[in-house]
Amino acid sequence: MKALRIISAVLLIYILTYAVLSLCGRYQPISVGIDHVEAYSWAPFGFYDADHAWSGSVYAVQHPTAKTGGWSRFVTLTFYPLWELDTHFIHSSHDKAA
Repeated sequence: MKALRIISAVLLIYILTYAVLSLCGRYQPISVGIDHVEAYSWAPFGFYDADHAWSGSVYAVQHPTAKTGGWSRFVTLTFYPLWELDTHFIHSSHDKAA
């Protein structure tokens, strides 16, 4: 019974943390071409860092000294199940313009 309470508390904290991050989120580029953004997706606070280049992106390869935005792999993977549900049901945005 005690283990169930602990698991429930951890799960609740996980969900509430994502909810707070999502409240402070905004749409950010998820697909970038050479000279334009092709698609946007919902990015809760901390998921997207505008000060770091996208590793391997066409723009980053052609402009190695320019800074463009990038998604935080650690944060995105940590909250991936909730982010996937959020972008599918609440913030659906496959072609959303900012």
